[in-house]
Amino acid sequence: DVEHCVGNPKIMDAHDIPTKEVLEKTEPLEREGKTIVLISEGKQVMGALAIADKVRDESKSVIGRLKDLGLTSVMLTGDNEHTASAVSARVGINESHASLLPEQKVEKVRELKEKYGSVAMVGDGVNDAPSLALSNVGIAMGAQGSDVAIETADIALMNDNLQAIPETVSLSRRTVRTIQQNVGAALLAKAVFILLAVFGLATLPVAIMADTGVAILVILNGLRLYNA
Repeated sequence: DVEHCVGNPKIMDAHDIPTKEVLEKTEPLEREGKTIVLISEGKQVMGALAIADKVRDESKSVIGRLKDLGLTSVMLTGDNEHTASAVSARVGINESHASLLPEQKVEKVRELKEKYGSVAMVGDGVNDAPSLALSNVGIAMGAQGSDVAIETADIALMNDNLQAIPETVSLSRRTVRTIQQNVGAALLAKAVFILLAVFGLATLPVAIMADTGVAILVILNGLRLYNA
């Protein structure tokens, strides 16, 4: 029987199939952002397939918006270095790490957490689940994402619109600011009336009315997020 293999160069190397000559011919295709799949028969490569994922039209603008928000975008991919570099250059990502297995992605996320402090991981595949779990915030693309990725992530976007990612970051920041404002207003009001009560300048009915008024203001301030 003749053994046939279909896969990347690592699979060919594992079966002691020489790939140097064919990879020299396919390198220009990799530099265009294509992933090369080799096909062998016995100990000889018989052919190669060049496969390319379509880069979404909105990808570059999304990366730009994330940069405007002060975030650094990093690509972690199982594709080869040439493909990762080509896609990164096309969409404006400055840092990419290629040819990563799932456990290597986890290690990279750990390194990025040490470097940047907080890391949000965006993924949709089964292989992304460990990295989503390790990141500070895991974001799964819910419409076409795997069940494991959705269950592991902290946030599941129920559509595949990449514009939702910077919108989620902006909404999260506004939510935190609103919480801080509400907590601050409530504590300040209570501190003022405690101080007035010490000097006998506040009555119980007035304190109750003021506390209710602050509660209403807090609710109204929170409702502003609906119009954000």
